[in-house]
Amino acid sequence: MAVEDAIAEIKKEIIESHNLIIKTDNLVKNLSADIRQVQKKQEKYERKYIFNSVVAYVIFVVVIFGGLYVAFDAKVGVVRKEKEALEESFNKATSQIAELQKKLSIRAQQEKKTEQFLRLRQQNRNLDALKVAESLDPKVLSPSMARLVTRESEELRRLLASQALDAGKVLYQKAHLNKALRELNRALEIKPKAEILAKVQHQRGIVLLKLNRNAKAAEAFLAAADANPTAASADKVLFMAAGALETSGDVPKALEVYERLLKDHAASAYASHARRRIARLNRGRAESVSPKPKPEGTRIKPKTEGAGVKPVPKPKPESKPKPESKPKPKPEPKPESKPESKPKTE
Repeated sequence: MAVEDAIAEIKKEIIESHNLIIKTDNLVKNLSADIRQVQKKQEKYERKYIFNSVVAYVIFVVVIFGGLYVAFDAKVGVVRKEKEALEESFNKATSQIAELQKKLSIRAQQEKKTEQFLRLRQQNRNLDALKVAESLDPKVLSPSMARLVTRESEELRRLLASQALDAGKVLYQKAHLNKALRELNRALEIKPKAEILAKVQHQRGIVLLKLNRNAKAAEAFLAAADANPTAASADKVLFMAAGALETSGDVPKALEVYERLLKDHAASAYASHARRRIARLNRGRAESVSPKPKPEGTRIKPKTEGAGVKPVPKPKPESKPKPESKPKPKPEPKPESKPESKPKTE
């Protein structure tokens, strides 16, 4: 009995050991499966980690390069702007240098011409000196040189204009009227100052009157009055201009000049003569405007080109005013009554 019980216990233990072995084997198999799953998960995680690392590395590199590019581009932009500013400054400086060189060249030329002008003045080659002076620009020269050139040029113009005026007077006295007019025109080309210009225009008017160019003479007299209105002979010049206009037939303009004489020189010795001329011219204009009465019993048959057609009557020309003593008024009349102060004559 004891042996059988021992054998039964042994069998029971064997069965329990077998079951334990089976259970252990199942546990080992399950553990192996779990280990394989963990291994797979680990491999998958490692792959994902590697991929994420690569992606992160790539993104990091892109960000780094992007930042570097932005910083480099900003730096390049700053450098480009500095370059453009420097180029602009360089171009401006170049243009200023070119302009300064041009001014220096012009100034050097003007200084050479100034030396030539002064040398010609010393040699008394006045006409050549005047031609050189006309090409000078005082604004380019130094202030002292500009004052010297201006003073010498004005003196030269005054001298040449006076010489031409004197030559014109001499030729006028010798009855060489055309030559005298050429000399006086040459004096005008010199462009003298107002005082000499008035004298030149006055003499031109006298010569043109002698040449029977009354309208041009009136223009010359008026130019003389405009050039120097305060001259002692300004009233005489205006009176001669009005007389020349009256002789040329420009009565309205002559009346304007007479009125100007009375307005600007009311105390002139020519004022009374101007009033008489104004009254006579106005009376002559009134007589020319008023129609003449026809004698009674006279009939004027109109000439017709065709039957029943009346021709248009031709307008009558305006009759010129009749002078009191002479048919043409003189530009320089002698006053009928002696005035308080005699006008100055050249």
